[in-house]
Amino acid sequence: MPTRFDNSSQQKLQAAEHWRIIASHAAAQLALDLKDKYGNRAVHVPMPEGEQAFVGGFRELLITELVAQGIPVSTKPANAMLVDVRYTIFKFRPERLENTRYYGDATMLAAGIWAVGGVLDASIAAAPGVDAGAKLLLTVAGLEGFSWLKNEGMGRDKRAQGSVPRSEILLTTTVQDADRIVSRKSNIYYVADEDSALYVNRSAAHTLTVRGDCNGGRKLCAE
Repeated sequence: MPTRFDNSSQQKLQAAEHWRIIASHAAAQLALDLKDKYGNRAVHVPMPEGEQAFVGGFRELLITELVAQGIPVSTKPANAMLVDVRYTIFKFRPERLENTRYYGDATMLAAGIWAVGGVLDASIAAAPGVDAGAKLLLTVAGLEGFSWLKNEGMGRDKRAQGSVPRSEILLTTTVQDADRIVSRKSNIYYVADEDSALYVNRSAAHTLTVRGDCNGGRKLCAE
């Protein structure tokens, strides 16, 4: 019989500031691998044109965060280790939302009287936050205790706005020394479906025809 994975959390990118946070995280991960083993060896982050807005922004922020971590960053690839950023976006079917487990909510009926629907009987009832919230039901009354149970014990304040997104990205940052991989980190994030243009569409590319003199200047040619 097929079984589902245990519930887990995953960060959702909803602002450019979130891009900076994950770039900072990636830079910190790479710094742990590079500082002790490669000393002051410089790295180079290529900045190709025509990438998705997110990828271009992430590369810029990654350079900033690598410098902040004390990693030498070269503007040229010569004699530097290459930082390769690989990015893939996956779009899942809408039906995936039907498998999202919901454990109920807390409702204040009156001062000190709370209804907690479906939470204490759920399989997560033994989790530290829920267990602490259940104990709080017996010891604390009023709005303060209710707010703690709803936001901290049940994790409501940690939830990203909106429904579970259909779109997820796989972001891999690799440091290469010639043909050898010296560091590689992969992370997965949700992205807001309404912001998909930032993650799917590439910058517009244009082909320019350069015309010059050919055959001794007797005719024009395209190069």
